[in-house]
Amino acid sequence: MKYIAIILLVALGIYLYKRAKRLAEDEQEQSSMPAEKEIFDEPKADDTQETDANSAQEARISDAATAEIRVDSKAEERVTEEKTAEPTVEKTESQDVEIAKPVDEGLTFETKDSLEVKEDLAPSEPEPAEEESKVARVAVTDESWANEKLTLALSEYRGTSDNTLKHVGLLGAIAECYKQRKQTQYKEYGAALSPYYLSLFAVLESPLSHKGIGFMHLSTLLNDCGEFASAIDVCRKAIEYDLSDGTVTGFEGRIIRIEKAKAKSLK
Repeated sequence: MKYIAIILLVALGIYLYKRAKRLAEDEQEQSSMPAEKEIFDEPKADDTQETDANSAQEARISDAATAEIRVDSKAEERVTEEKTAEPTVEKTESQDVEIAKPVDEGLTFETKDSLEVKEDLAPSEPEPAEEESKVARVAVTDESWANEKLTLALSEYRGTSDNTLKHVGLLGAIAECYKQRKQTQYKEYGAALSPYYLSLFAVLESPLSHKGIGFMHLSTLLNDCGEFASAIDVCRKAIEYDLSDGTVTGFEGRIIRIEKAKAKSLK
C-alpha cells in the first residue's frame, strides 16, 4: 500500500506539471491573437503583452516544477523511511511467529488432566489479605462515654492503614484508659484492648525499638480487672521482646506481684 501511495503521488505531480504547462500554452496562444491585430497600431504594447505572457508562463512553470520537486522529495523521504522500517517489521513479524508457535503447540497438546491441575492451582493469590487478617482491629462500639483524648486516640488508630501510626493511636488510647482506670468503663475498655495491641505489636517492622509502656499499662489494667492470667501473659510477651517497664525488677518482678495479687484474691 505504501508503494502504491508513492506512485500515485508521483503521477499526481506529473499530471499537475503537464496541466500547468498546457494552461500556460493556451494563455500564450490567446494572448498572441490580439497581438497580431495591433501590430500596425501599437508595436510597443505587443512587446509588453508578450513579456507579461512569458513571465506568467515562466511563473506557472516554476510553480509546477516546485510542486513536482516537493512531491518527489516527499516520495523519496517516504521510500527511505520504508526501507529503514522494512527490516524492523520483518524482525518483529519473525519474532511474533517464533513466539506464537510454542503457544499454539502448547494448546494443541494440553489434556483435561493438565487443565484440571491448573484450575486447582489457580486460586492461590490472596496472600496480602491473610497478612492483614492477622492484625485484630478494635470494633466500633458505643464510646459516647469516652473523653476527648480517648476519642481522638481511637480516631487516629482507625483513620490510618499504616501499622506504625496505628500503634501510636492505640498506645494513646491504652494510656488514657490507664490514667482513668479508677473509673470502671475506662478500666474494662482498656483491658479489652489487650489482644488488639498484642496483635498489632507483632507485625511492627522493628518491635524492639519500642518501649514496653503499652505492655505495662495493659498488665496493670488486666490485673485491676481480676484477669490475672491475661496480665501474666502480657508480661511474658514483653519479656520475649526484651522490653522493659522502667522498674528495677522489670516485667519479671511484675509477674511476681501479679501472682501475689491473684493469691490474695483467692483467700
